[in-house]
Amino acid sequence: MNELILTVPDDSRPGYLRIAEALRSAIQQGMVKPGERLPSTRVLAAELGVHRHTMSAAMDELVAEGWLDAGERRAHRVAEVLPSEFFKPKGRAKSSPFDRGIKWRFARDARECFCGPERYEDYRYVFQSGLPDLRLFPYDEFRTCMAETLRVSATATAGYGDPAGHPVFMERLQEYLRRMRALTDRRIIVTHGAQEAIFLVAQLLIGAGQKVAVETPGYPAAWDAFRAAGGDIVPVKVDQDGMDPEALEAAIAEQRIHLIYLTPHHQYPTTVTLPAARRLRIYELACRHQIPILEDDYDHEFHFRSQPIAPMASTDPCGLVIYISTLSKVMFPSMRIGFLAVPEALYHPLASLRTIITRQNSTLVQDAVARWMDGGGFERHLRRMRRV
Repeated sequence: MNELILTVPDDSRPGYLRIAEALRSAIQQGMVKPGERLPSTRVLAAELGVHRHTMSAAMDELVAEGWLDAGERRAHRVAEVLPSEFFKPKGRAKSSPFDRGIKWRFARDARECFCGPERYEDYRYVFQSGLPDLRLFPYDEFRTCMAETLRVSATATAGYGDPAGHPVFMERLQEYLRRMRALTDRRIIVTHGAQEAIFLVAQLLIGAGQKVAVETPGYPAAWDAFRAAGGDIVPVKVDQDGMDPEALEAAIAEQRIHLIYLTPHHQYPTTVTLPAARRLRIYELACRHQIPILEDDYDHEFHFRSQPIAPMASTDPCGLVIYISTLSKVMFPSMRIGFLAVPEALYHPLASLRTIITRQNSTLVQDAVARWMDGGGFERHLRRMRRV
């Protein structure tokens, strides 16, 4: 049994009775469970500053009442079946302001969310989206990077850091995005996966009753983030080429749209790629009506028939595209490394908002990923995943 903190009443009763009450209260409050072993009388007496005989008398009292079990030469344990008086108070209890539990009033609707099975290994075939084949990840190689981080720079990375991310990791990520996605002149903010990035943007840009145009079918988790900010969802139809620009234009004509949410590289869930002509048409609409575009490029690295089209954020003369992506899809979901690549004007507001919500990601993990990138392991892993 670990340390047990007891609150002993301060009154005129004998000490052993007051200690017995403190132990009884601890059992009633669930601090110790039925069948659990208590610390020895010697240990408890020392913690409370009383004579061991006083502690033994308190234990004997609770054994007599049925709260504790004791045997010859063994520690006291909480009784497996507690006294019936604990569950059935005698007589009619006086009314108390503490008799009624609180009735919660939610500021926003609570929704059930399907997050997949608890144990993926229980299923022969897993169709959960965003889940790479976890057998293919080079765990030993990445473990070496983690060990090097702990050995070389643990002191520098163990404390609080920049809420936007670990500078070394952000530098490596910016270099990777420049080479592989043609993204330049963007500020990076590291997040707990793409979902937190969506949530941050929603909290910053969407107010009560404001409209967000989304693809339908689309990504429900993003819709929940917009609704959590008070926004209203405006569905825009998707066809064999992704979001229909004519349908989007009609939605803009009907009501004021405050944000457009797109998954242009692989539309979720159809996976079709938005053609260049449609991208340009949607961008022109957004620019003309001054509507930001939230581009969710959740699995840019996975492509099979051709090289991926550069993100919309790579050609953004109006500076209205907010780009989000994640490394969790190519590493493993619990890595929880997503990121925002944003225009300069949004960097400080989003970084400040993030300090309120989660402060920062694990700097240790970011440093290890940066080392993995430096050694070429990250891109070797991507090539291997694509071949498989």
